[in-house]
Amino acid sequence: MKKFLPFIFALIAALCPLTSSAVSFACSSNSPLAEALICSDANLSAKDDEMATIYRVLRMRRMHTPTQKELKTEQLAWLSNRNSCKNLACLNKAYDTRILALNEYKSSIFEVSVYPPQCSNTSISDIGARLDGSSPKETGTAINYRNELFGVSYDYVPAISERSRVGDRVKVCWISRFLNCPMGDNRGNTYQTTNLRTGEKWELPDASHVCGGA
Repeated sequence: MKKFLPFIFALIAALCPLTSSAVSFACSSNSPLAEALICSDANLSAKDDEMATIYRVLRMRRMHTPTQKELKTEQLAWLSNRNSCKNLACLNKAYDTRILALNEYKSSIFEVSVYPPQCSNTSISDIGARLDGSSPKETGTAINYRNELFGVSYDYVPAISERSRVGDRVKVCWISRFLNCPMGDNRGNTYQTTNLRTGEKWELPDASHVCGGA
């Protein structure tokens, strides 16, 4: 069968002029079989346009690095699967599945970077444990700042619990947040803090759970 693929491709190119325009790649007479099929079919070309637009919007959201990598990895895996298609039915299914997944991704709760970071100078007002009545080594470290921001961790953070003091001057920068949160639920902002006395840094969220969680 493989030896007939070049002939099949040439036949498709001859019988189905590349009149449709696919957004995610350039149509040409040298396109691989899957791309040639997309370019020759108006319905598939429209689906490619829709998929590429949704993906581009997601990539423009300045998503936090782990989320960006996850989205890119998923897209590359999908492209590999799409390019293995040899007929219209396979391609239609691939696009329908990916468009559905991207739309769900677009409406789900996910983390984005705050760019540029929003920073302010303040001081530490309290250092304690994540849960009242416990020690930081048991339940994790918590910290409050005089500008009414705070941070919490399930882990013990020595830079805070051991080497920082109430009254230390700090620089606190808002570096990430979550989108598509339920109305009124703003948990999950992450702040990077620099202790201006010790020079140590830490990154902590402002809640034990992100928005929409427990």
